[in-house]
Amino acid sequence: MLRTLWALLRSTHPGPSVAVAALAAIISWGFSLPPGAAVIVVIAVLVNQFSVGLSNDAVDARRDRESGRSDKPLVTGEISLSAVWGSSIAFGLASLGLSLWVHPGVFVAQLVFLLAGWAYNLGLKATVFSALAYAVGFGALPAIVSFAAEPALAPQWWVLVVASGLGIAAHFGNVVPDRDADAQQGIRGLPQLLSAKTVAVSLVVLIAGMAAVLVVGAGEQARVASLIAAALATAVAVVGGITATKAPSSRWAFRSTIAAALVLALGLAVSLEQSI
Repeated sequence: MLRTLWALLRSTHPGPSVAVAALAAIISWGFSLPPGAAVIVVIAVLVNQFSVGLSNDAVDARRDRESGRSDKPLVTGEISLSAVWGSSIAFGLASLGLSLWVHPGVFVAQLVFLLAGWAYNLGLKATVFSALAYAVGFGALPAIVSFAAEPALAPQWWVLVVASGLGIAAHFGNVVPDRDADAQQGIRGLPQLLSAKTVAVSLVVLIAGMAAVLVVGAGEQARVASLIAAALATAVAVVGGITATKAPSSRWAFRSTIAAALVLALGLAVSLEQSI
């Protein structure tokens, strides 16, 4: 039983899932959510990402076997395909149920986020529109949080833009180490169609661009916080871009992107707290 649960947890893509939940927690602070609502929202986002991660492994099971992915429990036989699919659906429904309990707006935004992730796994990732799933999904994340606030409110335009841009950056960073394997398997999403150098430069440009939007959108009242966050995030993104160029197979480009995203999220939260 414990072995199966451990295999299930590893199949949820726990690292990225926790990172996205952390983003939700940071944004919850920015929108000054009541503690109870914040906890529910973060859990709902976490199980949303568990659902997406599990569906990714289920959809890619055959491809992962052909590639000899011994890090995947489905490949090693530690868990069954039916268990992964069933858990993915259960986590998805739990995420939506928790969201509806908080507010109808949270439910709608969570549904958009969930469907974007599933659409990516079910085929969008192999097309030139792969980044669209990340843009739409992460763009919905601030709305998941803001509609849980008291009173419920729609997020500002610049908050949506920053979140969408960070989602695209995460997509590009995540693809960097798997470009060659993806190409062999016919996965030709937007990052795979670009050269490694172009992807690396794009990571830096995306983060720097979102940093600029943060500074402009946050306004004078949060200028100090937004400028500090923008500078730090851009510096981290530059390191990630250099890593992506010199060591394309390294996971550090993705980790740097996530670190930069968290820094910008902190700047976003402080800016929101000072402007709301």
